[in-house]
Amino acid sequence: MIGSRKRLLSFAMLLAGCLVWYSLGIAQVTDPKDSVGKFVKDFYDWYGIVSHKNSKLAPHQRAIKEKSQIFSAKLIAALKDDYEASSMHPEEIVGLDWDPFLCSQDVDDRYEPVGVKKQGKNYLVEVYGVSRGKRNPKPSVIAEVEQRGDHWIFVNFHSPHGDDLLNDLKELKQSRNKFHK
Repeated sequence: MIGSRKRLLSFAMLLAGCLVWYSLGIAQVTDPKDSVGKFVKDFYDWYGIVSHKNSKLAPHQRAIKEKSQIFSAKLIAALKDDYEASSMHPEEIVGLDWDPFLCSQDVDDRYEPVGVKKQGKNYLVEVYGVSRGKRNPKPSVIAEVEQRGDHWIFVNFHSPHGDDLLNDLKELKQSRNKFHK
């Protein structure tokens, strides 16, 4: 009798321990906003370094080449089309003349993603430039991120003034088609 009580008590303690362990595991499931914020931070930490290096490739071209898996196919195609058009007309500005991932021609010392907002199935992340240790009062760019399977990808980049990269690239292409047939 005493042996079976000990076994029953041991089993009950083991079961209670498993339940506690399982519930702690559930509590540690990350919030998608945290995961999105980390994804964007990791990219801009890397991109901030690349933006300050001299290279044959512009930083945004290098990003597309080295990290194509983190951008949507639509975004990559539109950027490549713009690069090709610009290289065919080097004496003219027929494409982007600013960094598409910074919405600027100027580069800050580093970039901080601040504030993640859900918009439909996507997330918008405000990214602030930081120069001489001081964060800019307005975001430099707002990255739009979508989950694909178990990872995140960039699907667009918005200017704080309301424009967005995909629309800008579309308008530039229309303008090129109109004037460079």
